[in-house]
Amino acid sequence: MYSINKKRNNVLYNDSIENVKISLLEKNLLDFIEIEEPKKLKFPKDYRNSMDNTIKSDKLKNLAKGSKKVVIIVSDATRGIPTGKVLPFVIDDLIDAGIDLKQITIIIALGVHRPATKSEMKEIVGEKYFGKIKIINHNGFDNKNLLYLGETSLGTPIEVNKTVYEADFKIIIGKVEPHEFAGFSGGRKSILPGVSSEKTIESNHRPEMLLNENARPGVMLNNPVNEDMAEAAEILGVDFAINIVQNIRADVVGIFSGDIFESHLKAVEYMRSVYSVGLKERPDIIVTTPGRPLNIDFYQSIKPIIALAPIIKKNGVIVMYSECREGVNSVDMLKPYEESSKVEDVVEYLMSNYKIQMDHALLLSKIMQKKIKIVVYSPNIDKSVLKKMFIETADSPQDALEKAYKLTEEKEPKVLLFPQPQRTLPKVGK
Repeated sequence: MYSINKKRNNVLYNDSIENVKISLLEKNLLDFIEIEEPKKLKFPKDYRNSMDNTIKSDKLKNLAKGSKKVVIIVSDATRGIPTGKVLPFVIDDLIDAGIDLKQITIIIALGVHRPATKSEMKEIVGEKYFGKIKIINHNGFDNKNLLYLGETSLGTPIEVNKTVYEADFKIIIGKVEPHEFAGFSGGRKSILPGVSSEKTIESNHRPEMLLNENARPGVMLNNPVNEDMAEAAEILGVDFAINIVQNIRADVVGIFSGDIFESHLKAVEYMRSVYSVGLKERPDIIVTTPGRPLNIDFYQSIKPIIALAPIIKKNGVIVMYSECREGVNSVDMLKPYEESSKVEDVVEYLMSNYKIQMDHALLLSKIMQKKIKIVVYSPNIDKSVLKKMFIETADSPQDALEKAYKLTEEKEPKVLLFPQPQRTLPKVGK
């Protein structure tokens, strides 16, 4: 997938996912980050074991007995979770509990993302049960199918999917990895934002929450975004959770099942033990890419930039390349830039005209205010759009690196090659 080859005084970086090659002098290379990944779980043995060895919870087949309506909340295609491989174990346990397939509904936790297509639904659910179990796209904009449950202690109104609320047994399946402002994904995020209303998500993602110093990757303690999400999940109630950890090839390396909060914490502990990355010094330039599935659009693709901002030098340059076959894929993300001539204008607009998918515009502005420069190569985004966002554009990944050399203030800049950093917890020092 990602590799480097050193020859004489040169280094050639290769990305087989996007068919990208970048060359640089060996003297400029600070490091190439390659995680020593754990072995993938054995199928079906390890999958079954994870379901049977539950965390602070009885087994699913015991918990679900007597239930009349069961919902299984799953992630959409942008998360790249092998739900179709895990789901049969869940269904088997439900059948053992005396539940018929007609009593089960699968809800795709879209938040405010676009609806899953039929082919995506088929991939998410898997061949065995597609067409046999009812599948619904959550719609965070449909007030007729949303119910108000009250407010969190932070003032977020809790409006959730009506079908989810009316079920007497609720199961979530999600992926755990570092998240740009919630600390980690997975667990409670299946509820908020997963099956919540636009209004609820907008409140949880509001600027004062996102700008909190603890609203960042890897931090859950005293993180208002995380605490708000957890409270919403607790109020709604979740009966069983499955938290999945994957390696860079999207293989499943860990499944943590049971209580929604305790199983999530175990997954987080595992993530910290495997995916923490220590750097001896700060780089002047970082070359990165989101990889699949985040390279679907620019809205998702900026996650590596957010992950890397804390470790780069002051006045450093982040180079990112991404296919973005669906373009930016967020009208709201672009709105703050329409009448802005500088980053400060964007922030001012956001503080008084905030919408949900402006969250990444806010995080980008936060990074740029630290004088970090960004160079992007994306063949499917018009350069004028990126320039409007105060992002330097390039004609190729190699051209992007050459522009970064010119933008940095160092005579011999040190370059860090770090693909998919959003999957990790990078830190400078011990």
